[in-house]
Amino acid sequence: MLAMKQASLSRRAVWAAPAVVFALLSAGCAAGEAEPPAGDSGDTRAVEHLLGSTDVPTDPERVVAVSVTSTPILLGLDLPVVAAGTTSPSALTDGNGFFAQWADVAEERGVEPLPGPEVDLEAVASAEPDVIVGTGFGADAVDERTYERLSEIAPTVVFGSSDTPWLDVTEEVAAAFGAEARAEEIAAEYTDLTEETAAALDTGKDVVLLTGTPTGFNVFTEESPQGRFLADLGLRQHAFEDGETTATEGRADTVSVSPENVSSFDDSTLLFVNTKGEKADDYLETAPNLARTPAFEEDRAFTIGAEAFRMDPYSVRVVAERLTDLIGA
Repeated sequence: MLAMKQASLSRRAVWAAPAVVFALLSAGCAAGEAEPPAGDSGDTRAVEHLLGSTDVPTDPERVVAVSVTSTPILLGLDLPVVAAGTTSPSALTDGNGFFAQWADVAEERGVEPLPGPEVDLEAVASAEPDVIVGTGFGADAVDERTYERLSEIAPTVVFGSSDTPWLDVTEEVAAAFGAEARAEEIAAEYTDLTEETAAALDTGKDVVLLTGTPTGFNVFTEESPQGRFLADLGLRQHAFEDGETTATEGRADTVSVSPENVSSFDDSTLLFVNTKGEKADDYLETAPNLARTPAFEEDRAFTIGAEAFRMDPYSVRVVAERLTDLIGA
């Protein structure tokens, strides 16, 4: 688990109504305080994000993550998350709908679970945020209409697309909240983790990182956060020939492989992101031909855990440990 440092935060008046929130956030700095950084206005900072520009408090006390995928970035940066959106409980999550790799951290910090993955505006307002954070992709994405309505509750920012590396998102969020020092620590910790893990792995075979679907398999590409993580670990992803995969419309992070075409995996080691808790042999029900691939014949077909479905400061450590166990040199 990444090291945490408790940020020192002052208490702000609770949210009452948009006009009051604006007045509180626009109040001048107390006498004797240092001049705000460039781009700040009083006690707010102008933040550019996916859906526009928003003035956010420079020292927030109540951060609400309306997208469950935003939460681990905020927790990793030691920001004061008081409530967060959830997803349907599954093998990916704890009972609240928080992703398993960071659910214990959320519980330790008293993060209130909010209904999800669709944003519940009333629940968000009840959490009395002074800033709201959402993500730009997935089932819990914040669209423009939801963004406008959230902005009536409190200043709202939206970060991240499906193929944006989590470290890049971490840097963007850190810049928005003045947490650059912690972001640098996270980046250094990640470098140490990947270098240590890379030295322990057997990199002699190509790998295919994939997850099952009702009609076949989705393979994570080199453009995905997962693919970039594998590259940082020194693992080489299998290169498919033209016609062996089907592009995912509007996305560069995954491609589809049909059950009839699993021979295109060739001699690669198969790493299944088992989002429903499957075992490797369970995938033979969808694609019996998998049994004739070298990976299954040579016991090189592995499940690496649902944590790999979303890359964040917590999941990378879990996945690195599992890969070391499974394909260590």
